[in-house]
Amino acid sequence: MNDPGNSDAARMRRRRTVREHGPDPVDVHVGKRLRQARLLAGLSQEELGNGIGVSFQAVQKYEQGENRLSASRLYRAATLLRQGVAFFFDALDAAVAPEEASGFRRDELDLVRHYRLIASGEVREHLLQVARRVGEIGDPAGTDRR
Repeated sequence: MNDPGNSDAARMRRRRTVREHGPDPVDVHVGKRLRQARLLAGLSQEELGNGIGVSFQAVQKYEQGENRLSASRLYRAATLLRQGVAFFFDALDAAVAPEEASGFRRDELDLVRHYRLIASGEVREHLLQVARRVGEIGDPAGTDRR
């Protein structure tokens, strides 16, 4: 009752490994989103690691997509970072797009993080209006902002 075809098929299906194939694109995307959420929350890798029960080195590996986050650890990270779990999978289709399409620069994340710290809704609204006006002016020097 051993079918020789089944054992050949089993041998043909090799497990994907980071060493041979590189990080899985989904793990890389989730790692980038983890980094974005961590920076938005103003946490260091060490603080995030302590909050989810791993070392800062493990957080580095998660953020680079070298290691996969288990579902339970991803849930703990989402809770700590005040994000829904879906946040980590948003724009997943863009994960194969060029870097600039899927990520934010550190200064952009810093701007959002500080904006969220403004307690007054009125002040936030005025700041948003200023940013819109400045953005509408454009780039008179014609240089690329990215």
